[in-house]
Amino acid sequence: MDIKLIAIDMDGTLLRGDSSISPRTREVIQSVIDAGYYVAPATGRSYRNAAHVLREFEGIAYYVNANGAIAVQAQGEKVIHTQVIPYQTVREICDLAGQYELFVELYEGLDAYVDKYGVKYLYQAGLMKSYCDQLLSTDIELDSLDSFLEDPARQIGKIHIVCMNVDQKFQLKRQIDALEGVNPVSVIPINLEIVQGAWSKADGLNKLTEYLHLKPENVLAIGDSDNDLDMLKWAGASVAMGNGNQHVKEVADYVTSSNEEDGVAKALLRYL
Repeated sequence: MDIKLIAIDMDGTLLRGDSSISPRTREVIQSVIDAGYYVAPATGRSYRNAAHVLREFEGIAYYVNANGAIAVQAQGEKVIHTQVIPYQTVREICDLAGQYELFVELYEGLDAYVDKYGVKYLYQAGLMKSYCDQLLSTDIELDSLDSFLEDPARQIGKIHIVCMNVDQKFQLKRQIDALEGVNPVSVIPINLEIVQGAWSKADGLNKLTEYLHLKPENVLAIGDSDNDLDMLKWAGASVAMGNGNQHVKEVADYVTSSNEEDGVAKALLRYL
């Protein structure tokens, strides 16, 4: 097994429940980077947020963000690839979401955008305050997302929606499912994450490995949730977290400990 790149999901995998990284996991990941491996966060978060959360690491050179829709080279903050949702589809989804009281986050390039109206609903949704604070710490807050979307040249890679409850989520999901070319996924019971078609972290990683002249067999992928499934199937070696969904565990080569028990560190030590 010729592993050269490790793709690591963030929420529920690298990050603990309070959105922090344990000292042991931090130490092992830094040692892996220092040993010459690429460590690429593969996350639903924006590049700006992921880079901020992981700012204490030295040598993270590449990121796969927005569930694979955006791949970035950290040096010079160069966007390697963006998979864009068609503008009309973005407008239709946002119009549907606008019928409800909920949080909407739009990902374009390196950043994510929110509006003042939606921010209050993120905090009312019942998520941990530490997660909400961390997510919003790098988001660009606008007066209105509607005004932001008046420009048809917008290159939206992902739409993230947090609903107030499960019933609201399923009702909105049914409406979005009726649109052509979208496949909403949930990583927590009350959220929806939408990219173009069935695009996934696997596709974003494929763009990155092509850029680096690597192959899937050179990749070790670690994740816990539905938006990690495709990358675990695609990678040459795959690890599911102990706290992960059962169907994620079923497709992985190995199941490690939970995100509260240094599962990422243990997996890296096992494979590398």
